[in-house]
Amino acid sequence: MADIHLRVRIAGQDASAMVARVEVEESDLRADLATLTFHDRSLALPDILHEGLSVEIDLGSRTAHARVFRGTVSSVRCAFERLGAARVVVEAADALASLSLVPRTRRWWNTTLSAVVREVALAGGLAPGRVAPGEDPVFDEERPLQQVEETDLALLHRLAEAYDCKVAVDCSGPRDRLDFVATRALLADPPLEQQLVHNLNGLDLETAFDTFATDPRERLVTTDPQTGDRVETGQTSVTAADTGWVPDPTRIAALGKGGAWAAAILAAGAPVRARLTDTWRTQGRPAGAASRTASDRSSVFGDRARRFGQTATGRASGNVLFRPRRRVRLSGFGGRWSGDWYLARVRHEVDVAARSYTTAFTARR
Repeated sequence: MADIHLRVRIAGQDASAMVARVEVEESDLRADLATLTFHDRSLALPDILHEGLSVEIDLGSRTAHARVFRGTVSSVRCAFERLGAARVVVEAADALASLSLVPRTRRWWNTTLSAVVREVALAGGLAPGRVAPGEDPVFDEERPLQQVEETDLALLHRLAEAYDCKVAVDCSGPRDRLDFVATRALLADPPLEQQLVHNLNGLDLETAFDTFATDPRERLVTTDPQTGDRVETGQTSVTAADTGWVPDPTRIAALGKGGAWAAAILAAGAPVRARLTDTWRTQGRPAGAASRTASDRSSVFGDRARRFGQTATGRASGNVLFRPRRRVRLSGFGGRWSGDWYLARVRHEVDVAARSYTTAFTARR
């Protein structure tokens, strides 16, 4: 792929001409990481590149590119080879990692969840970004939010798990912004305009269903702190309508003589597909923390990004639009595996010498 736009800045200086390989790994659960590989015959880079330097990476094509990473060097590895050259590998983490450095002890009351997230962002040198936790509970004097010898990042992850949200840093603007968004809001966002199509821009794809990765019927069991009564709330995550799919008739017809055999299996399996969730793990899984009032519905029943227990891993032609916490539409992968998927992890890989740019990903639904 000759039409690659790559600009790497270290401490504000353009290092694009020196870098041999760039990898940016983004996740919906932790800080984004960047790995830069340099081949240096001057042996100068092992002294010049060090921890604490700023890194910015702008990636894409010449006509459509964007900043995909901004962070700080956290590790430098050097390998000195026989003929006097050095291979220098620089690893950097985004601003989310800076929130994991200092444990704090604080207490919040008479404030909301979103207000706490904004306060933590500003205290960590970040601008509040998309702060949309769905339900926005109030922490009062009876049930305050406490942070005891806990880093800000650990606090944010604890809140994200409790209220089914995703934490991330948005580096697209002039200042890093902290996002804290409900998973169901991310799943409601429209998918990317550019689809991932089999035998077109999709290089390979592996899909799987795990019956133990989902639970179609879940429940929350807590104790009302005011009355001491048991509070139980049930939820149906997946219905029969969600699990149905229509096989591609053109592919069935292309089987020729085997088409009748396939059609017979499809006909026999229709009642099974209508009750597909019956074969899934159906025992209710108690979830949530104790001491919640009966009116508190902020607790969650697991990650909604994987309601169907499906996972897909694959590679595509380099695409800067593929980012975690977004949805992408897969086409041409049959009736069951085509459709909208949630991108959980994305890895952009650029080999400068080979002029190649690929995007590996892990998707769920």
